[in-house]
Amino acid sequence: MNALEKVAWTELIVSVLATVVVLALYPWLGGGAVGGFGLLGFLGITPLLMRKKGDRVVRDERDVQIERQASWWGFGSAWMLMVFSLAVVTMWHSYQSRDVSPALLNIMIWIQFAFCYAIKGASSVLQYRGMNRAA
Repeated sequence: MNALEKVAWTELIVSVLATVVVLALYPWLGGGAVGGFGLLGFLGITPLLMRKKGDRVVRDERDVQIERQASWWGFGSAWMLMVFSLAVVTMWHSYQSRDVSPALLNIMIWIQFAFCYAIKGASSVLQYRGMNRAA
């Protein structure tokens, strides 16, 4: 397992764990459960997982291609989820003749942030695991 695969696993595990914590705490804390997304701060440790050779991080063309494609899938899917969910929430609240709650928008933003890194990490892991020869 190379360094970028460790980063991918970390992104996947941290984002899924944060979402599970928020969903588990929501029945007791209500809107306060959004604080569970603070676990996403552990994504900041990913640079520490990189192996260094001198002052440079060891990356080859395959790692660059996997990172590029995983980022495309993660950010693209999160963007589409955001547009779709905002359209649904806006239509639902206008049908009910109510204003959209800022707390609901806050939860949606955090869920999409976690979703982005979960898809990015899962895409990277699948690409690394799908290769016959891994570094």
